[in-house]
Order: sequence, then structure tokens, then C-alpha cells
Amino acid sequence: MIKPTSVATALAAAAALLLFLPATPAQAQSPVCDRAIEFVNTTVDMSGGTMDAAAATALSDRLNGLAIVAQGEEKAVITAYANALVDDNITDLNPYTAELNRVCGRP
Repeated sequence: MIKPTSVATALAAAAALLLFLPATPAQAQSPVCDRAIEFVNTTVDMSGGTMDAAAATALSDRLNGLAIVAQGEEKAVITAYANALVDDNITDLNPYTAELNRVCGRP
């Protein structure tokens, strides 16, 4: 069971990092990474920056589906981020967001 408070806090922090860390729009390294970043940013925008459990689960499902066609480091980072979204033991998405940005973000 997901703890709404910890998930909301973690997702808000992740959303802020994704939205405000890169001062310019991210340019993905590959089409798969481009879609992953698009999925995350769209979900954050649609949720107003505070994803609930249903939005986090839906995003996780979409990212896991996308990871099927990814390869190597991109596959690993997208899968890790997707799993972190729904893991009750993870209360801070910042390390996962930073890694997603490192692998999939601006070259």
C-alpha cells in the first residue's frame, strides 16, 4: 500500500527537480528517453505537481512498458524510476530523478 503523504512529498520534490533543474528544455539522447521524459513531464503537469497514487501507478506502468523497447543504461534507469514511483520504501525520488536526467537528459 502506498503512503499518500510520503509519495506526494517525494513526487512533488521529483517534479520540482524535473521542472526546475534544467533551465532549458531537456533534449533526450534517444527516442525512448524522449518519450520517458515526455511521460514524466506530462504526468507532473497534469497532476499540478503533486501526483497521487493513481497517477504514480499509471506513470510507472507507462514507463515500464516503454522500458521494454529500451536498451542498456536507458532501460535500467527508466525501469528504476518506474519502480521507485510505486515502492513504499522509497520516500525520496531525487536520486532516481537525477539519474533519469543524467542518462536521458541533455547531452
